[in-house]
Amino acid sequence: MAARIPISHVPAMFARRQPKVFNISKRLQSSSATQTQNPAYPLYPSVAQLLHQKNVPESEVSKIPASGPKGRLLKGDVLAYLGQIAAEYPATQAATLAKLAHLDLSNIKVAAAPAPKPAPVAEEVVAKPPAMVSLAISISLAAVLRAQDKIERKQGVSVPLSRFLAVATDLANDDLPRSKTDPRSTDELFDEILGAEPINTSRGDYIPELNAFEAQAAPEPVKEDLIDFLTAKPFKKTVPVSLPIADGMATNVFSLTVPKAEELRAKEFLERMKTLLQYKPARLVL
Repeated sequence: MAARIPISHVPAMFARRQPKVFNISKRLQSSSATQTQNPAYPLYPSVAQLLHQKNVPESEVSKIPASGPKGRLLKGDVLAYLGQIAAEYPATQAATLAKLAHLDLSNIKVAAAPAPKPAPVAEEVVAKPPAMVSLAISISLAAVLRAQDKIERKQGVSVPLSRFLAVATDLANDDLPRSKTDPRSTDELFDEILGAEPINTSRGDYIPELNAFEAQAAPEPVKEDLIDFLTAKPFKKTVPVSLPIADGMATNVFSLTVPKAEELRAKEFLERMKTLLQYKPARLVL
């Protein structure tokens, strides 16, 4: 025979058998004064996915307190509403983010202006002069004198020696080997890029210095001294000798003083001067 259960105990038994559910109504009542999802903005995709996973109906979404920027719902708000994290966690994080969003300049003090540094003493830079070298070459002007005399006899024109020297200097300066210190122009660099051969010659501006040393003249004859004559002291009498200065006996030295870097260029100039003045100089003026 089955045992009879008193009627007074039935409500208690059914109450124990009811499933446990979230008390959403109480949570909504306690959070009615808080901010909820702003309807002007859609839900974040991550929040919408979390709501779907937790089976939260759409009618309850607008009642969940929102702590995100501009009143938007965050995942932490949903988890706190469901009781899976601490209820104060979203509010604490929102306060922290709000504090970090503003730059606190209250503890910043204006630093004192640094003391001006003494102006550095400019050291006087003295440019060292380039190393110089002196070059000289002996050139005979005999051929020039003969050509000068021949032109005057045959054509009746007297050509001064300076004319021969000026023309020879002008021709010797043409197309001299280029100095290593001579920079190339922009046009030359552009032409070389296009495949043109580099220009290795340039016109010089040398003007040589001429030093002529004439042949030593014969010594004057020694005159007889009166004291030597009275004392009958023998003396040596020097016979005067006169030596004519023939063409080419005079030594003509053409010299230049140039920087060391232009030594080869200056040597080429002096060699050209010698060739022009010693070999057929009549071509210089005819």
